[in-house]
Amino acid sequence: MNRVTITDFTAEEDGMITQLSLFWTILFLAVGSLALDVSNGYRNRVVMQDAADAAALGAMYLSSDPLITKDEAKTRAAQLAHSNLASDDGTSVITKDDVTFGYYDATNHRFVTDYAEDLDLSPAVRVMAHRTTERANAAPTFFGKVIGQDGWQINTGAVAEAYQPACLTEGLAAKGVIDLQSGNSFASGFCLYAAQYVSLNQNNLFESGAIVSMPDTSKLDIPASGFTKNDGLQEALRTSFYKLRVLDRIPKIIQSMRDGTGYLPAYITNRTPTVLTGTKLETTDFTPGNLYVLDCNSSVTISVPSKVDDTVTTDPSVLSEVAVIASCPVKFGNGVALENAIFANTSTDDRSFSAPQGLRIGRNDNCAPDGGAKLITMGGVSSAAKISFYGGQILAMKDVSFSAQADGIEGVAIVSGGKIDGTSNSRFGHCDTGMEGNIEMSYFRLRM
Repeated sequence: MNRVTITDFTAEEDGMITQLSLFWTILFLAVGSLALDVSNGYRNRVVMQDAADAAALGAMYLSSDPLITKDEAKTRAAQLAHSNLASDDGTSVITKDDVTFGYYDATNHRFVTDYAEDLDLSPAVRVMAHRTTERANAAPTFFGKVIGQDGWQINTGAVAEAYQPACLTEGLAAKGVIDLQSGNSFASGFCLYAAQYVSLNQNNLFESGAIVSMPDTSKLDIPASGFTKNDGLQEALRTSFYKLRVLDRIPKIIQSMRDGTGYLPAYITNRTPTVLTGTKLETTDFTPGNLYVLDCNSSVTISVPSKVDDTVTTDPSVLSEVAVIASCPVKFGNGVALENAIFANTSTDDRSFSAPQGLRIGRNDNCAPDGGAKLITMGGVSSAAKISFYGGQILAMKDVSFSAQADGIEGVAIVSGGKIDGTSNSRFGHCDTGMEGNIEMSYFRLRM
């Protein structure tokens, strides 16, 4: 038998593959474990980001309800975040204290907590999400523990902003069709939005900055020569979709007005309703500062008095600083004007508000603040001829039809749950200011 010396053993190459296999196995396990740790860290960050996004949007939505306090909105936003975090320690990732209300600075693209008039600010909320050692919820590691990395430290957040789409602040917006005729001009900033489509004839002018939008611009209804005969139309086209949320709130708006708890302007100093009866009323039957309820079963006509005694010092054609709630069709007589006035109607009639001609909604004040007027109805609105808008708003759950004066539109916001049937040979001016009193519902978006 041959003796094997130590020298022979160390020089022996048999079994070398086993040692290499062990080395590579350990290396592959280490790399695989590290990849698993990194993947788990990124997975946790994605889940945290989704939860922060949802909480930020939820907080903004909740805070838009006047009946929900910001403190309650923070609590409910944190609860929403927890429902998006599957882990048992999700309650520590986003807490109520991680939700902060403030403003979004669009100029500098940042979230701020202090309001500054010289900045372009909008209401916003920031939600932070944390997995850290300090919170005892660091994202767990596997191989990392071998090298002393017990968990990933992950911090992320989201900012949500409340905003008003330009089409709903000043312009025409409809769930159905917007049908306008010929010879109209649309100022820069004026917007047409139709959830179905916009229909135009020819010889309309769209200034640079005017907007014509709908979810599917291929549905635009124009003659064969529509783009050549409607200057600026092609440049004004936009693809967009808005849920017209304010329409769903009309019943609550009217009920809140009736209760005297909300949506009544500051000029209504007496919020106890005064009941008016009869089918024929005059503008002088309404005293500034009061809330009125029309007790009616059939239609009511409000007209300018034919005779006015010497004690009346104001313009008898103007209804000013009043709020009126009706439950039947209301017809405005020739020449009636609404300034600092809000009319609401629970009637679902197609002509719940109507006028034969000459109705003026808002004060003709060159887009100055104050003086605007509103019609809010669960039905439709119809004006036969020469209606004018100067800071005027119409919210109607059904169709709106009007024929305007040629230069009688300077600040208008119409939102219809049906169709808007418009006019010819009118200029749709854009105020930008003077529309501050609009009843609006906020929309929300995430900011980077």
